[in-house]
Amino acid sequence: MKRDDLLERMDAIGRSVAEYEGTLMLLALGSVGLETDRLDDYSDLDFFLIVEDGQKARFIDQLDWLEVEPLAYQFQNTKDGHKVMYADGIYAEFAVFDLPEMPSIAYTPGRIVWKRDDALEAFATPKIIAQAAGAAYCYEEALTNLYVGLLRERRGERLAGFELIQVSAVNNVLKAHGETSDPFNPTRRVEVQHPEMIAFLEQGVLGYGRSVEAAAAILAYIEERHPVNATLKREIERLLRT
Repeated sequence: MKRDDLLERMDAIGRSVAEYEGTLMLLALGSVGLETDRLDDYSDLDFFLIVEDGQKARFIDQLDWLEVEPLAYQFQNTKDGHKVMYADGIYAEFAVFDLPEMPSIAYTPGRIVWKRDDALEAFATPKIIAQAAGAAYCYEEALTNLYVGLLRERRGERLAGFELIQVSAVNNVLKAHGETSDPFNPTRRVEVQHPEMIAFLEQGVLGYGRSVEAAAAILAYIEERHPVNATLKREIERLLRT
């Protein structure tokens, strides 16, 4: 989908919500928010609709405000919103929040597409910003991911072991490595922003059935950067040899 098509669709939704009573702000997030410089043919729409207290259910249960073009697919994936696709292939994920909820929601700063009042501008910036954990914390989490993942692998729970070793442990190493482009998902754009991590990923993400080999590589990577408790290391290595 072309960059201009996505931005125009976002603007069209903004014009639509302006016509409804109870709507207060449309806040674009991610690549259609404050990061339009990274919009490309593989982007989609992410946004919040902020409404008056008591109006949330109406805008979640009825998507007429979103039908600026025909909707071909919709799935309510949380209590707060939906995933949708338009007939022309534009995909969107959104949440609806009423004004009293906003101070307790963690999100990244967004771009105001439409607002009913200038006083609402404060909500473009969250009061709660996702805080990155320290490197030591992330490495310790990764080490325990390896240990429990290897226990499950050796029990024969290969998929559960894969998830802990090649997903959870890897995610924690990425968090420990430093700032990520997405505080909610450290895997986003890692190859572009941290190409030095590609070699680690090639050894730590080997696929189903290769979790023991991946765990050994992840352990070696962590050991070069963080002190590993001797007892925990012994038990991880025992499971690597079993």
